[in-house]
Amino acid sequence: IEGDASHSIDARLYTLVFPDFTVRPLGSCDKVIETTRAFSGLRNMHHLDSHGIVDRDRRTDQEVEYLRKKNIMVPNVAEVENIFLAEGVIKTMADLRGRNPEKTFARVRQRVMREFRSHAEEQALMHVRHRMKRLVECRIDGRFNCITALETHIRQLINILNPRKEYNQMRGEFNTMMHDGDYASVLRVFNHKPLLVDSDVSRALGFKNKEEYIQGVLSVLKGREKGATRLRQAIRALFNPLSYRGEAAADPDKE
Repeated sequence: IEGDASHSIDARLYTLVFPDFTVRPLGSCDKVIETTRAFSGLRNMHHLDSHGIVDRDRRTDQEVEYLRKKNIMVPNVAEVENIFLAEGVIKTMADLRGRNPEKTFARVRQRVMREFRSHAEEQALMHVRHRMKRLVECRIDGRFNCITALETHIRQLINILNPRKEYNQMRGEFNTMMHDGDYASVLRVFNHKPLLVDSDVSRALGFKNKEEYIQGVLSVLKGREKGATRLRQAIRALFNPLSYRGEAAADPDKE
C-alpha cells in the first residue's frame, strides 16, 4: 500500500479492513505498482497471493482497469480520506452512535456537493493536466528520424491533444454529477484534502474533529461486534470485487 507505517491513514485503515492479508506500506504509488507486479511475477517461487492498493487520484477508467488486471486494487474514491465520506461508512457510524443514518448522511452529502460545486473548475483543470501529462509521455515516446521531425511533432501536439476539448468534456461530466446529485461519482473524482474537514462529517456524527472521527472508525473496525463487520463490508464495497479474491476469506468477526 501507499504511505508509511507510522503516519499514514492507509496503513492503519487497510490493516483492519483486510485482516486476512499482511499489509506492507511502501511509500509511493509507483513503488506499490512496481513491487506488486514483481511479486506476482515470482509466484512460482513463493506461492503467495499478492495485491497492491493505490489511490484512484485522477486516473481514467482505462488506467484503473489496467491496474486492476495487474492485481492493483483501486477504490472507487479519489483518495483514502474519501473512504470516510462514503455513504455506507457514514450511515453505519451514525447507526452505531445512535443518530439517524439518513439525516446524518443527507447533511454531509449536502456539504460535500456544495464543496464540489465551488471547486469544479479547478478540479476539472487538474484532471485535464493529469491526462495531458500521460498523453504527452506516450506521444513523445516515439521513433523520429531527425530532430526536425521531433520538433514538428511537438508543435502539432496542441492540436492532437486538444486540452480545451478535454476540459469542456470534463466540466460537462462534473455538471451532470452535480445536476443528478451523484454523490458516489463526486467522491470518485474529487481530490481535495480539506474535504474531510469541510464536509463537517465529524460534528454530524458527534466527534470533536477529523482525527477523532478517523480514530472512531478504526476503533469500530478493531472490535468483534456486528458493527465492525458492517463497516468493513461498506469499505470493501468501494473496491472492485473482482480485484479482491480474498473477499471470501474468514472474517474474524463474521457471525
